[in-house]
Amino acid sequence: MAEGQLAETTVDFANILLSGPCNQRCPYCIGRQMPAHLNRSNLALFPLRNLDAFADQLRRHRVRQVVLTGTNTDPQLYRHERELVGWLRSQLPGVQLSLHTNGQLALARMDVWNRYDKATVSIPSLDQATFQAMTGTSRMPDLAAILRASAIPVKVSCVIDEPNIGGIDEFLDHCHAIGVRRLVLRQLWGNSYRWTAPPYLSFVGRYRGNPVYDFRGMEVTHWDFESTTSTSLNLFSDGSISAEYLLAGRALLREPGNVR
Repeated sequence: MAEGQLAETTVDFANILLSGPCNQRCPYCIGRQMPAHLNRSNLALFPLRNLDAFADQLRRHRVRQVVLTGTNTDPQLYRHERELVGWLRSQLPGVQLSLHTNGQLALARMDVWNRYDKATVSIPSLDQATFQAMTGTSRMPDLAAILRASAIPVKVSCVIDEPNIGGIDEFLDHCHAIGVRRLVLRQLWGNSYRWTAPPYLSFVGRYRGNPVYDFRGMEVTHWDFESTTSTSLNLFSDGSISAEYLLAGRALLREPGNVR
């Protein structure tokens, strides 16, 4: 089997990857690790490059989850988000559609938001100074308001890095207080800032090799790409289709692999 290809029945989920200008400037942005041609802007393009061929592969592999996300941008900046969701519903009936966003436009686009089956908001901190240090912007999404307005399940995803690793306890408390039910703490690839679960978290199992804990009824997953076993099919902004997320020989970097 050629590199980057998958057997017919081994695809766990699929990513549709958008690219273009972003409303945050995260220093850990995954797009910075990718070849330039894979960050070709497609925010104004519909249909997306090679979308029909991608849908054919999803049918062939019987993929049941499709994630709308980005390499270096937020997917809700895509000008044809509503049209794309409608197209996916018509072409891939029964497939679960998920949005992975930074939440900046969530409240303004809640009518489109609620057309998905579920959403993940990627937010590294609820402390203003820490948030700005990790995203390059002072405009922090109102996560509590997003949760109240959402008619679909919302998961929170938190990248662990130097500015926020010392505040994870407070982050857990705050997320629980505003009603978050599922939280993922994500280790960055090759990052030296390693989080260790505190004793007050109750271990409840594993998901794709990653430990899952209970925190007062909130599910907390510690996601480490270096130890995760997960397969995805990815449509890049230039129309490339691959089972590897970075197309650079590091097949484990298939973010967001914590989809369930």
